[in-house]
Amino acid sequence: MKKFVSFLAIALLAITFVSCSKNTPEGVVEQYISNLQAGKYEDAIDLFYFKKGLSEKEKEGYANLLRDKMSKDIDKKKGITGVEITNVEMGDDEKSAKVMYVVKYGDGSAKNEEANVLNIDGKWLIDSSK
Repeated sequence: MKKFVSFLAIALLAITFVSCSKNTPEGVVEQYISNLQAGKYEDAIDLFYFKKGLSEKEKEGYANLLRDKMSKDIDKKKGITGVEITNVEMGDDEKSAKVMYVVKYGDGSAKNEEANVLNIDGKWLIDSSK
């Protein structure tokens, strides 16, 4: 029992550490790509900052648009196999950043991308206006 409790404590600590590490400019981009890879389009939309916010209906609409646009491309390229962050340029205010990254696909191809991210109330989100 003591070993189980120790294991559980270590597992919870690891989960806490991993979840905290995603609250970075590169972490939000990695999570976005991970959500696309898993087909979690509503979760992907949750990682965007919309100045006026989104109703549930709007969120569902954006998720459907993202699904329609991305799923065919992802399937055509035999899925996403990974993402590599190539550069992060922090803004002068430390509340914005530009993340350059490469999405790697199952067919061996790769695509260079960039995302503008914002720190909103301590949480990094992808800027939907860019």
